[in-house]
Amino acid sequence: MNRFDLEAQKWDTLPRRVELAEAVVEAVRPYLKGDERVLDFGCGTGLVGLKLAPYVREVIGIDLSKKMVEEFNRKREKFQIPNARAYQKDIFQMEGEKFDFIVSSMTLHHIGELEKLSSQFARLSPKIGIADLVTEDGSFHTRGVDDVAHFGFSPSQLVEIFSPYYPRLEYKIIHTIQKHKPFPVFLLYGERKESR
Repeated sequence: MNRFDLEAQKWDTLPRRVELAEAVVEAVRPYLKGDERVLDFGCGTGLVGLKLAPYVREVIGIDLSKKMVEEFNRKREKFQIPNARAYQKDIFQMEGEKFDFIVSSMTLHHIGELEKLSSQFARLSPKIGIADLVTEDGSFHTRGVDDVAHFGFSPSQLVEIFSPYYPRLEYKIIHTIQKHKPFPVFLLYGERKESR
């Protein structure tokens, strides 16, 4: 059992996680028209996906953590959100799926193969909204960095990773996580032309 499975039931009790999710939802909403099928990549307990659900047609959450997915679906039932559902699934095993938008919050820094991920994003959706840490010194993860592949990202890194697939990119700082020091969080919006 990984740490995300162990922490799933109490994940939402940390106010800074809830505040970040609200900031991500507010930052992403202007890019949505309201009829989208959205993939929430690394959905966790649904802090972002379930809050986005009222503004889109459908939210499909995926996460590798079984317990996080269970928590997402428990909340979905509790709050009666019929257009959202989560699955324990690896994004690289999603074939033949199509989405209008991919949203992801604080997942990118856990992924080692970013070229492979950006390519898969492009196969799945013409638009992305990715929130994660600005380059940091490695001290953000106070519990250890066993499952951390990157200590945040610079704008130039993000351009290198995503511009081959998403020619239009917008980058902005949307939130600051306050721990032992401030950690800025960016939103990267990416889009390519695709007839729907």
